[in-house]
Amino acid sequence: MPNAKAPSHDDARARAPDGGVYDIPSAQQRQAAFDAIRAEAEAWRGRGAQIAVVQGLGFVGAAVAACISAARSENGDPAFFVIGLDLATPSGYWKVARINEGRAPIASPDPELPKLIAEGVDDAQNLRATTQQEALALADVIIADIHLDVKDPARIEPDAIDVSMSAFQSAIHQIGRHMSPDALVVVETTVPIGTTEQVVRPALLEERTTRGIDAPLLLAHAYERVMPGPAYVRSIREFWRTYAASDNASAERAEAFLSAFIDTDVYPLCRLDGTEASEMAKLMENSYRAANIAMIHEWTLMAEKIGVNLFEVVDSIRVRKGTHDNMRYPGFGVGGYCLTKDSLLAQWAGDNLFNADVTLEMTLQGLRINRAMPLHVQDLLDEGLGDAKDKTIAILGVSYMAGLDDTRNTPTEILFEALEDAGANARVHDPLVRHWEERPDVQVFENLADCVQHVDAVVLAVPHADYTTVMDQLMIACENNLPLVIDTFNIIDDRQAEAYHQAGGRVFGVGKGHWRKRGLHLG
Repeated sequence: MPNAKAPSHDDARARAPDGGVYDIPSAQQRQAAFDAIRAEAEAWRGRGAQIAVVQGLGFVGAAVAACISAARSENGDPAFFVIGLDLATPSGYWKVARINEGRAPIASPDPELPKLIAEGVDDAQNLRATTQQEALALADVIIADIHLDVKDPARIEPDAIDVSMSAFQSAIHQIGRHMSPDALVVVETTVPIGTTEQVVRPALLEERTTRGIDAPLLLAHAYERVMPGPAYVRSIREFWRTYAASDNASAERAEAFLSAFIDTDVYPLCRLDGTEASEMAKLMENSYRAANIAMIHEWTLMAEKIGVNLFEVVDSIRVRKGTHDNMRYPGFGVGGYCLTKDSLLAQWAGDNLFNADVTLEMTLQGLRINRAMPLHVQDLLDEGLGDAKDKTIAILGVSYMAGLDDTRNTPTEILFEALEDAGANARVHDPLVRHWEERPDVQVFENLADCVQHVDAVVLAVPHADYTTVMDQLMIACENNLPLVIDTFNIIDDRQAEAYHQAGGRVFGVGKGHWRKRGLHLG
């Protein structure tokens, strides 16, 4: 595993999800590294490049920084010198160290992401990262990709929604304390409707007034549609974007900035009339997707009971292009940063920023259904094992999505905790995750064979590529005692299920009612 070169100034270490461990640099080391970045920024400005600072190096910010660094001016030179900025915390230190090594801080099935970061750091040398907030003062444009979350996504009732605004507001105040008077601030963070005008603008103006700045504030909202999968980079550079601002000067600067790294000839920008509209568009877009998924769960239960293969049914419907081709498949549940919270941000905004007296009842009901999805797997385990109590169950997949190491709001956590409460012995494996940040007390098995040895059941929770041959691996590792298998994501096909059944095992599948009809669930 990689280790940062700088010696540790204490015993603290910064640990990445894949197990990489980095020493935490001292304040003097951080300042020296930033002084070098500042000198580079001044040199790049002298060559005609703009300075872009991306505040927040998470799953969106790191990829956005890489894409901006790849933008080129008309003469073919880099259009920006890009500085990625994160907090001076253990999670910030390892992300900054990774980028400065020329490596992506996040796992991605898209080879373009690590390629762009390596090119920006090592070849063009126009991509750097730091935890020093003074970087904001260097920027011509500041992109805010700051963490803003709901404290407990399980609390879905409107009066129980608690949005954690303090860290976001603190980061915005940092921008105001350091930004140059004529810098453009682009809010890319997914925020409650009204946040740009009611929270961001007052905070920036307060800090600028304290500093004696009376120049007009340039502020825009431009939400991203980053898809952290095989088209990660394309979803930033080759995809439609929506933006808005409260004045023409800000809107024109935002349009020029976005057009510098997005192929707007093919994917034109959409300008909305006011940041409230842009903020609503992001929340509504993700709420629509979450509701679509929730609807499928009800049909999943129906299909299982009456013996129908729902995957086959959905395929037959999705041929209707333009109206039904985005219908979802059955699955394990909904996780990640967006679909689990964005509907809550919308409801919270209506109640707290606008006093709108509107309840998004159908939208919120979709979230309730989605949170219950992993518990259906617990029902299948109880059915197959008689009772999960005192049974050992291996859950394969900790991240919320295939090909990623992102464990935020993963459905695996819901099932894992439910099994713990039921008295089962649950264990987990993931080919990409070595450290489960939300549950550091839980061991993540590195070896699949070790994880599935002597278990009563295996849950295929995430369709990682490593799991495509899992049935063959189980028949080797557990030859004399084949566990019950629950396939939650159509990872195994009918042929594999039949072979496992013939070998003496049992298989259940979420949405695979036809397996019941064929008797594949019987011992």
